[in-house]
Amino acid sequence: MITNIALYEHPSHIESLYPFSVLHLPWELRYGAMTIVEAWQKFSGASLLACYGRPSHIASFYARFPQHRMQQFGVGRVLAVSSKLLPTKHTIAQIAGADSTRPLVFSAGGDIVAVCMAIENWIEGAPSAWQDLERLARDEQWQIVELDSPRLLQYSWELLDASAEAIAEQFQLVADSTIHHADFLNAHVVALAADAIAVGEESSIAPLVVLDASRGPIIIGSNVTIMPHATIIGPCAIGDHSTVKVGAKIYPGTVIGRWCKVGGEVESSIFHDFSNKQHDGFVGHSIIGEWVNLGADTNTSNLKNTYRPISVEMPSGRIPTGRTFLGLLCGDHTKAGIDTMFSTGTVVGICSNIFGAGYTPTFIPSFTWGAIESSKLYAIETALDTARRAMARRQRKLLPEEEALIRAEFERVAARNTAALDVRN
Repeated sequence: MITNIALYEHPSHIESLYPFSVLHLPWELRYGAMTIVEAWQKFSGASLLACYGRPSHIASFYARFPQHRMQQFGVGRVLAVSSKLLPTKHTIAQIAGADSTRPLVFSAGGDIVAVCMAIENWIEGAPSAWQDLERLARDEQWQIVELDSPRLLQYSWELLDASAEAIAEQFQLVADSTIHHADFLNAHVVALAADAIAVGEESSIAPLVVLDASRGPIIIGSNVTIMPHATIIGPCAIGDHSTVKVGAKIYPGTVIGRWCKVGGEVESSIFHDFSNKQHDGFVGHSIIGEWVNLGADTNTSNLKNTYRPISVEMPSGRIPTGRTFLGLLCGDHTKAGIDTMFSTGTVVGICSNIFGAGYTPTFIPSFTWGAIESSKLYAIETALDTARRAMARRQRKLLPEEEALIRAEFERVAARNTAALDVRN
């Protein structure tokens, strides 16, 4: 039985999960109706014992989520898990069923993805880096168990494929604690496969809304507002305090985080907390970070005219995704002006202000001002002021730990671009 979980950032994720890795740890990413860390805890019933990764990012994580700080050591076993392994019922059942008095190593395709041991062994000397834990497991020749059909994460866009399965599994966890669908049927809401719709407390669903769960469950959190004429097709998850605007068309595979405002047409996309796309325009097969605002009539291209597989530009180089559909990967605190047209497979860093006529380049570094017709380096103090103003609208403050990460990213970008870009003050 697993009673404690320790999460480790896999070193490869610092590059491969860009731009989200700039300000976040891998387990903060949304995985269905929950974040990855929430799903680990919900599916296993275990306490989060510790988190290991880049020290500045760990400090930011604990500052923003103090409830996840290291809890008092308990009893039982500790599951140390790489951020490459995603939590599914099947995987957790395999790990929990492989109980042993000795440490066990769990692998996927020959790669170590988790280690389970007694808490006494853990206390004696837990490695603080994943590669050190891997080395210890091999040196000690601990017993290896190959996992059957694990779901792994290497690149952020793989979460788009995981959303449907995650929502279906998580529906069973939330359905018992939500209000019955009959509570909103009287408001002239069209609900197809209503037993697969879960709605949290204090949520408001207007007349003439269509909720179609015939293709997969719909999870609507607490204090959510669904405005008239919106159509939501499952599998879909909408987080607490979010708003779906009038006439919105939300297609399968879409995940909307907490405190978001979303309108227009959205397909198979993930919006992290506090981000807005309030107006008409299409966002498809995209992942949007936190505190992002997409202006009216913003559109993302998610399919090449040639129907060829899509490659993306990362700071480390060009990566073939093998995907036919991929839209926008957008980092935190980025804003896009009205009528912005994002090219297929565009990657945008943090704190950019994007505007201009025509299609965007496929890679836009952090702190870009403009990006289409011309580009300048967004002054750090102006960018921070914008972030503070946006967060204050949601009664949030930019924490010192967050600001430190933003400033560190600016220093990296400025060092690369000083000779090529002017600074906008």
